[in-house]
Amino acid sequence: MQILSRPRQWNRRGYALIIIMCFLAACLVVFTSVMYWVSSSSHVTAQNNQFNMSEAAAEAATEKVLSQMNYAYVAQSLSNSGAYYGSTFIPTTNNDQASWPIQYVYSDTNGHPDQISVWMGSWTTNTVPLNSQYAGLYGEVQPCVITATATPIGQRFNVPATVCESFQFASIPLCQFAIFYNMDLEIAAAQPLNIAGPVWSNGGIWSGSTYVTFSNTVSAVGIATNTANDPFVSPPYVGSGKSTYTMAGQPTSGNDRITMPIGTNNDPATIEALVNLPPVAYAMNTAAAYTTNGQLYFANGADLYLTNFPYGTNWGTLRPNCTNTLYFQSNACMILYYQDANTAGAPPYQTQIPYDFYLLKTNIGGNVATYFTNYVSADVAAKFDCITNVQYAGYSFLTNVLFYDWREGWNNGSGVNSGKGKAVQAVQIDVIKYNIWLTNSAATNNGISYNTQCQLPSHKAHPMDSIYIYNAVPLTGTTLPAVRVVNGGMLPSQTAPYGFTIATAMPLYVLGDYNVSNGINSSIDQNSTTYTWPAGFMADAITILSDSWRDNTGATQKPTASATTTVNAACLAGIVRSTNSMYSGGVENFFRLLETWGTFYWNGSIIVMFPSQYATNYWQQTGNYYSAPTRKWAFDTNFTQQAGLPPLEPQAKGVVRANWNAY
Repeated sequence: MQILSRPRQWNRRGYALIIIMCFLAACLVVFTSVMYWVSSSSHVTAQNNQFNMSEAAAEAATEKVLSQMNYAYVAQSLSNSGAYYGSTFIPTTNNDQASWPIQYVYSDTNGHPDQISVWMGSWTTNTVPLNSQYAGLYGEVQPCVITATATPIGQRFNVPATVCESFQFASIPLCQFAIFYNMDLEIAAAQPLNIAGPVWSNGGIWSGSTYVTFSNTVSAVGIATNTANDPFVSPPYVGSGKSTYTMAGQPTSGNDRITMPIGTNNDPATIEALVNLPPVAYAMNTAAAYTTNGQLYFANGADLYLTNFPYGTNWGTLRPNCTNTLYFQSNACMILYYQDANTAGAPPYQTQIPYDFYLLKTNIGGNVATYFTNYVSADVAAKFDCITNVQYAGYSFLTNVLFYDWREGWNNGSGVNSGKGKAVQAVQIDVIKYNIWLTNSAATNNGISYNTQCQLPSHKAHPMDSIYIYNAVPLTGTTLPAVRVVNGGMLPSQTAPYGFTIATAMPLYVLGDYNVSNGINSSIDQNSTTYTWPAGFMADAITILSDSWRDNTGATQKPTASATTTVNAACLAGIVRSTNSMYSGGVENFFRLLETWGTFYWNGSIIVMFPSQYATNYWQQTGNYYSAPTRKWAFDTNFTQQAGLPPLEPQAKGVVRANWNAY
């Protein structure tokens, strides 16, 4: 019997359910994994976002500190305390961070809260090659590193971040060059002249003397020409031939311009503003004068400001009737101000310094028996008028002088003042008496005793080592306002080792040896500055008068100079540019001379920034109003060191950024 088996029939519906269940389980696993991944990713993203925000907060701290340091550096008031910057200028929770969505606590590399690490290295003692936007230039640098750690407060993820910035403060002094011209540079010396320091011109360069040797770099933005014929004069001024360049590859042409520390271009008319009274936007005795841009003007940057405007800039409380018509055709008293602002840049910005020297009336009303003591009336309204015994009130180290300049009044050799040169009406500063005034010592002047009344600095970290003088005597065809410095063989001891700088918008005359001793020994009559202090002159023009100069030789076109005169200073001034028919006189005649000279020693740096605005007569050949000296000139290598720079020395300042790290 055959038995047939029937195949078992499975429930298809149950099988489908199992498949669905498995699929759902797989989906659940996948979903759970996705959710876990999303959760983990969100967690990581949140931490990463918090790290990025902490990094931004840390960077904000480093940039804020850097900006404060840079501001102080440009204003020449940079502290050498990194801890000061690291604890004073970090963003605070109750001020800077008030509008932040998250607040942070800052710590340094050692974990100390409420401060960041600021390391300040030592300045290089010599100029070094610069990088970044200053590539190709040299300057003294100070390496610095700022490290800030920012940790959020009260957040789900208190993820800290650390930012480390390294940079250099760069100081690029113009007197690092032996010769720096912001215009075309010409040189055709007729006697041996070795130029050992670097030379730069923002224009072209012409060297046309076989007597001249360049032993360093010589760079021009325009074309550097080494030939007997001057390309800047037509018909050309003719020198003796090609100069010698001992360094390979020199001179060079087509270099990038060095931008001056004022304005946005190198226009000489713009640069001339450095020595003049500041524009309204940075006017003296205002808060703007103490901003970074305001301090670029020598008048604002100087410690002392002297004017003989009829009423100064502000009479203040000192108003004597001190008409000085005995000396000048000008109703002008000398008013001296101490320039200062506190650390917040708040007033007072100028403090009028009391007079310390008085000429007294000793015969009032014709009564020869009536004499007066050194008494000054308190009657300000009367301006110390004739009812008092004051004939003149001023300062012991300042006076007015009159002498004659034959270059400015040459007039084909006939003069302009009845056979004399141009009348120079100068404000004169006596360096020896200035030092006495600074030290508050008693002294005697022309038989009259006085006591000095020096205004001590309150917010400056140095003595009064710079003075700006503005002579308001009108410039005419026969009269030249000017400034003269005398008795400057040793700079004021109170300003050492900062040095001493005199700046003016007018021509400057230097009478006799200047800055030849530091009180220990002398560097006179030699190309050495071992025993000197940093010194600077900034003026419309600079004329050197020998030790034997006498003011009463106005009718003498070429008085005889002493055998040797030595001047040690960085000198910034204008020149009278070459024209189609007139030669400027070249670098060899940058210093203007008025005598039959012997030997002239000079150690420093020559900086020509603009055309002269006051002393504008052209140079005449030697043998006319002067006879050329034997020039013993040298570059002062002290200027390659920060400590050797004179006060007010113009220099480009900037931050050279290096590395930036976040972790």
